[in-house]
Amino acid sequence: MASQVNQAGNQAIRNQAGLAVRPLTSGFGAEVIGVDLSKPLDNATSAAIRDIWIEAGVLLFRDAGYDDAAQMRLSRIFGDMEPAATANMNDPDNQYMMTLAYDPEDKSPRFAQHYHFGGADRAGYIPWHWDQSFMPTIVRGAVLRMEKPALQMGQTGFIDAIEAYERLSPAMQSRIEGMEVVYHFVTDFTQCRHGIPDDLRALPRERPSGGTSYDFPPSVHPMVITQRETGRKALKISPLQAQYILGLERNESDVLLAELAAHLCDQRYAYFHEWEKNDMLVWDNWRMIHMANGVPLDCARSARRTTIMGDYAVGRYLDPTLDRDRQVKRIVD
Repeated sequence: MASQVNQAGNQAIRNQAGLAVRPLTSGFGAEVIGVDLSKPLDNATSAAIRDIWIEAGVLLFRDAGYDDAAQMRLSRIFGDMEPAATANMNDPDNQYMMTLAYDPEDKSPRFAQHYHFGGADRAGYIPWHWDQSFMPTIVRGAVLRMEKPALQMGQTGFIDAIEAYERLSPAMQSRIEGMEVVYHFVTDFTQCRHGIPDDLRALPRERPSGGTSYDFPPSVHPMVITQRETGRKALKISPLQAQYILGLERNESDVLLAELAAHLCDQRYAYFHEWEKNDMLVWDNWRMIHMANGVPLDCARSARRTTIMGDYAVGRYLDPTLDRDRQVKRIVD
């Protein structure tokens, strides 16, 4: 009964704010219709959008705004923003706004490693993950706005970790309760242990790697977390950086983690967004995993990203002598 009352109250707020909601999938995600981000939003509208986000995990805003100001306005609904540490990708006049672009004509791209799978060479491919798993403190979410969609491919995929947990058998839910996963930073995606295509291979680099080093000691995160607002549990695994389950023999860990990662990354339960110009997507990084499908090597693409600050405060470094709040250089993964 209480749930029905809450749903009725939420619907009343949405009606008052003039919002309509269209599901993106049968299980998660929603397109929010009726938002005008060209001007400030009132408190009731902002609260209604946050409620929909908690329910849905991923929100799409289409034809709601066309510039950085609209994206900043949307981002602030979900919390404070933080600058991306990759300063050379940030707007010189706005430290919170990052450009994520691929230009076939760029002879010195920021990320130059391309991959092949599924019969296609791809730029900008990133496997299934949640942002910052290789650190003990993780961001709350992000807003991505597509300035120039790719003419081919370029989809962004999402899978709901709450839905994935609920698909586990009761016996498996009981087995993994209290388990923790160790993560370590991976730059060569062919070295990922989970969540990548079987035929993935790295293409020869046109120029040598810049030799950038990163100070990311192994981190530890719980395998199951609880959504604070609803009490729903999520299968909190980031396949891209996951290494092993803490406290298990390595063979047992490998088998169990592979089984769970395959369960989580089952693409029958994924939503792949086909971008249109000025689409904005905001996702809950504590709940969703996402991936970038990449674009053909001759196909340009450009997007703008803002990052929402947050920390669910249950991650830590594997090395107990390291301060979880120590300052390190963040990157966008």
